[in-house]
Amino acid sequence: MQLTIETLLDGVMRTLREAVLPSVEGRFARGQLFAVLDVLQNLRDRVEPRADLDDAEAASAETALQAVIATLDGAVAASLRTALADAPTGPPAARAAALRAALVRALALLDDLPDEATATARAAIAQHLAAQAMRDVATLKPSLLEEISKG
Repeated sequence: MQLTIETLLDGVMRTLREAVLPSVEGRFARGQLFAVLDVLQNLRDRVEPRADLDDAEAASAETALQAVIATLDGAVAASLRTALADAPTGPPAARAAALRAALVRALALLDDLPDEATATARAAIAQHLAAQAMRDVATLKPSLLEEISKG
């Protein structure tokens, strides 16, 4: 699961202010750093998460939850059916968050059941989590670690 854009930008700005700025001595470089902070601060509330990524996560989570429900019975299955039905249809970020919470609930419920009875359900959740990890990684840009290490 990725951090929200707001959280990510807040962390970057805090690091630049608290760790980088005190070490920057040149007036020009400090001015450039303040310009970057200004851009990030203004960008923070203008950027929205990509709806297609939230839609993909929600669809995958829904499939996993349906597989879990199909392997269970009684009150456990009913509570997950309710969580699935109660998930909002939109906006995509809200649906993905609700289904993510339902998966956490499913894992907690499965924890109280014997492993042999929940293997199929756990496999469905694992498949969703693996696919989600790949979706998260696929959006990353090439690393600048080589340039960073050169200073």
